[in-house]
Amino acid sequence: DWLLECAEPFIERAQNQQQSLEIGLPADLPPLTTDRSYLERIIAELLNNACKYTPAKGQITVSVAVAANRVRFQVSNLGTEIAPSDLTRVFDKFYRIPNNDPWKYGGTGLGLALAKKLSETLGGSIQVTSQAGLTSFTVELPLNPGV
Repeated sequence: DWLLECAEPFIERAQNQQQSLEIGLPADLPPLTTDRSYLERIIAELLNNACKYTPAKGQITVSVAVAANRVRFQVSNLGTEIAPSDLTRVFDKFYRIPNNDPWKYGGTGLGLALAKKLSETLGGSIQVTSQAGLTSFTVELPLNPGV
């Protein structure tokens, strides 16, 4: 239920921008032991970017899966693709992809760096893939850190 709470302002934002935002949660998710405020901030940063870079009528998807005592959160969007040369730099502080903001939203280049730092602080990781117009950010965290 916390994920739906966290995503609520982005659902409204997506609707206002004529985007579709879908959240896929399996019914049998086990409890996750983590710092909720950090995880909410990570998801918010990823949803903020997805809303920024998804064109009207585009789709944003949030999904959650569990495997091997880890939980995987994935935020994907159809829209502006990230060039392979930029994929290794998107988590660098202050890095902004050159000429990749057709909507001129601007920003500081700190959101993804913060998401990476918080993911690592929680004992997890974050990765990005981008091809064929689909960009996906995947955060993996241990279900029970220290166990």
